[in-house]
Amino acid sequence: MIPTLTPMRAFEQRHPGCLYIGGTWQRPVGQAALDIVHPASGDVVARVAAAGRGDVDRAVGAAHRAFHHGPWPRLAMAERAAPLRRLAVAIRSRADEIGHAVTLEMGALLSESLAGARAAANLCDYYADLAESVPDREERAWGGGKAYVAQIPVGVVVAIVPWNAPLSLSILKLAPALAAGCTIILKTAPSTPLDALLLAECMDDAGFPEGVVSILPGDNDAGEALLRDERIDKVTFTGSTGVGQHIGAVCGSRVARQALELGGKSAAIVMRDMDAETVARRLAPASMRLTGQACSALTRVLLPRQHAASYTEALVAEFAKLKVGDPYDAATSLAPLALERQRDRVEDYVSSGIAEGATLAYGGRRPEGFERGWYHEPTIFARVSNSMRIAREEIFGPVVSLIEYDGEEEAIAIANDSDYGLYASVYSDDEDAVCRLAGRLRVGNVSRAGLYIDRTLPYGGLKKSGVSREGGIEGLRSFQEVQTIYLPAT
Repeated sequence: MIPTLTPMRAFEQRHPGCLYIGGTWQRPVGQAALDIVHPASGDVVARVAAAGRGDVDRAVGAAHRAFHHGPWPRLAMAERAAPLRRLAVAIRSRADEIGHAVTLEMGALLSESLAGARAAANLCDYYADLAESVPDREERAWGGGKAYVAQIPVGVVVAIVPWNAPLSLSILKLAPALAAGCTIILKTAPSTPLDALLLAECMDDAGFPEGVVSILPGDNDAGEALLRDERIDKVTFTGSTGVGQHIGAVCGSRVARQALELGGKSAAIVMRDMDAETVARRLAPASMRLTGQACSALTRVLLPRQHAASYTEALVAEFAKLKVGDPYDAATSLAPLALERQRDRVEDYVSSGIAEGATLAYGGRRPEGFERGWYHEPTIFARVSNSMRIAREEIFGPVVSLIEYDGEEEAIAIANDSDYGLYASVYSDDEDAVCRLAGRLRVGNVSRAGLYIDRTLPYGGLKKSGVSREGGIEGLRSFQEVQTIYLPAT
């Protein structure tokens, strides 16, 4: 049986076959194109132009000219707020269309995609507010006269975004970079360019100056050309740790600035004072967000050994309530994986967990009746050792490992025993306990009993989870350089 899918809204763009280069729609230099596959069906649903090295050169040239000779970086920061607000209005007016495009290209629940589009508009307004309110120069004490410490734009920026949350992560980089006065080239993942092309149309409506923004769908060859171009001052990347290490090496070789938001293997530390049903109810969405395709997803669950059985039973019961299905159906709670290769990757890790001796407590296979699309059941492994592959490596799918501990000290040690350091959550009713443990956890974000990310606050990780911070005023400052100005008294 093949489940009936909701009829998909066809993807339409104003400038088919074109690339958005320096604020104008241009025909690509070559004939390369990207086929976009809908994860719920496996069908090709759109074809768009792909940027090649010649197109990269045009985009970088436009951004370089705009930064060094155009008006944008020379505006007062407050003057950059108006175009950002117009961008917010344009995104908000097309939020429904953009949300449908995200679900079409990467299979996320439509409710999540629509919420993401609205949040993107709000984030543009947030950085417009910061541009109008945050000083970009302050006077400092200096015995020889006056001294000022100024924040100046970092320069020409390349932003490379992944396929798992394409619109949200694009705006998280674009909005603060533009507020700071940078020019920017956005390179999309090959499988998820549709939302970015609609975003480019919104850029048109917002009226940024010539050369300030380019948006390039493209493959790894286009990304490599951008990385190695000496005219690029900063690369900001979200994606896998392996790719991030390569980007770091390339940027380091030419001393280019970089911001890397990479992988995670985030731990949920369950304390005995929170009952099993509450833990399960709050943990299921925190581990299954975007079908587990979120670097912050809580996929290592640390349980007090004496009570592990009751927590495991509650989690299995909660996971059994998750409805796998059509991402356009409001009743669906678990959408397909975004890519066929991602489903294959999940299946490989499930096999590895079984082979290494973990207990498959729930799920572990493709759901019955889903012959099409990249679906996989929500999966729980119990009695997992923290040394197993499923506990150490980022799966990026709907697989949770339950790891037992004896005492708080061991829980902290297990949570910290990871190459990653992005997120941790303490499942306890005691806020003081959460804050106490937070000081000992080697992660960039700690929460109580859930997964919370507010883009007006800084976000990022330690260890192999990345370098720098995104979101909040810290995200704005990451696109600025510090300049000291001396004005001697005589």
